[in-house]
Amino acid sequence: MRKIILAFDRELVIAERNSAGWNVSSRFKGANPITLTCDPNNEERIYCGTFDRGLWRSVDGGSSWEAIGTLPSFGDVFPIDMPAIRSVTALAVSPLTGEDGNGIVFVGTEPSALFVSRNGGDSFDLLTDYNQIPSRPSWFFPQRTYTHHVKLIEMDSTNPKTIYTTIEVGGLIKSLDEGKTWSEYKEGNDPHDIHILKSHKHVPNRLYAVLGDSFLKEPGHGYAESYDGGKTWSYLTEGLNHHYAYHMAVNPNDPDNVVIATAQNPHAAHIYEGGQCESIIYRKKANGIWEEVTSGLPESKGTLIPVLKSSPEGQFYLFSNKGVYYSSDKGTSWSSIEIPWEPRFVGQHPYDMLIID
Repeated sequence: MRKIILAFDRELVIAERNSAGWNVSSRFKGANPITLTCDPNNEERIYCGTFDRGLWRSVDGGSSWEAIGTLPSFGDVFPIDMPAIRSVTALAVSPLTGEDGNGIVFVGTEPSALFVSRNGGDSFDLLTDYNQIPSRPSWFFPQRTYTHHVKLIEMDSTNPKTIYTTIEVGGLIKSLDEGKTWSEYKEGNDPHDIHILKSHKHVPNRLYAVLGDSFLKEPGHGYAESYDGGKTWSYLTEGLNHHYAYHMAVNPNDPDNVVIATAQNPHAAHIYEGGQCESIIYRKKANGIWEEVTSGLPESKGTLIPVLKSSPEGQFYLFSNKGVYYSSDKGTSWSSIEIPWEPRFVGQHPYDMLIID
């Protein structure tokens, strides 16, 4: 890796590797950057979504940024009649290209809506506001019950024309035609509070989901899988002693190698409170039973719920308020990436991470 970009709740941190180690700089200080993605056809082309200052684009790997979609500059405020791409909550770029040769950009917002750009972010169109979805009137976000948002956008790994979006809290909404039409499956056992959803290039129609449903239903609803594209689900929680699951990574070369980040409850996961937070990492063993992982990781007490990612080579990466770590043995043990860690990072919530090779 030559660059790691970290979205904290109050700044974007860019760590660049050189012959002497790591050079660390910050962007968007005081803002709330919560989602990152890069164009799969050009990793120097990066998009950053903030909850309070709209959407931003970099074409030089994060060295410089420009506002796109709405806000003209970092210090400006939104006019009342500003278009809706202001509270960005999810991003994805399709490997399918638009009219300018760049990947098609999808942006999810609060309130729940999905926008698309087919010219690399120069302009956006509303793809859906989900008003046609029958369950929409029941959607809510626990911290702001009067609203809800798109939590995640996932391009299917075997067919990027299939798009999955998850609503917090409202379940899975799916399109089979690049967003022209959308549908939901409500079979009675479907997860409602999907934090991360993944597909896999080696197993068509297999979906993985980490959930907050144990706090909407009952314990035992922290992790689920579907083998039919989200129509039906199985909850797989044997060995899982912490029922609030928030982040996940799946080995792209091994569909049964899954690592998840959990906590006892949402408060322990997200509120630092002088170091009283706590999060726990689990990996799924070959027999399907979860085991807690501690080797090489910082103490779980005082660790806010971390971000998990995987690389094309099958390595796992973890980003917490205590540092960045990697695993080369399927998540069994971890090592620290020795990025200089500022004291102010420890009290900040990690939201997203990009690894650039």
